[in-house]
Amino acid sequence: MLIRTALLVSILAVPPMAAHAQTKDNAKLDEVLKRMESVGKTFRSFRAQLIQKKYTAVLKEFDDPEYGEFHYARAADGSALLRQEITKPARRTLTIKGGVATLYQPGIRQAQVANLGKNKDKAEYLALGLGQSPAKLRETFEIGYLGTESVGGAPCSVLTLSPKSTTAAAYFASITLWIKSKNGVPVQQKLQ
Repeated sequence: MLIRTALLVSILAVPPMAAHAQTKDNAKLDEVLKRMESVGKTFRSFRAQLIQKKYTAVLKEFDDPEYGEFHYARAADGSALLRQEITKPARRTLTIKGGVATLYQPGIRQAQVANLGKNKDKAEYLALGLGQSPAKLRETFEIGYLGTESVGGAPCSVLTLSPKSTTAAAYFASITLWIKSKNGVPVQQKLQ
């Protein structure tokens, strides 16, 4: 009887500990989101060097990395203006403005223009967490706190975003964001 009682006590003790850890993670998530919101109120534009690697799950391999720059600006009406310039291995420029995407490949002297129509919000995935309110992010995603990691020597909070709609989930099942602790700006993202 004593063994059964001890086992029951230890089983009952686990859920409150798990609930405490979840509450602690929720508090940390709220702290990160508040920092992002504070920065988002004054955030207008930025430019960053980028390295992107595409992963092919069927082959379980990464393509060669692409190098370039990413430019982002938020227009007065709140819409995003995006420009991605890949310089290596082959030059190409992608611009997104007003729901229209233009992909220019100077090597073959070709430009493709596409009206994103109802998918224009998908372009925001390229700049997720930049100047967006946490309330808007929560409308679209379930957001979780994964802890902290260092990116380029800077401490970052790691967030996971899972799309709420099946339509958005068709593009990405989950998105991981590394938010710089010092300023609340995303420094790395992983789209899966």
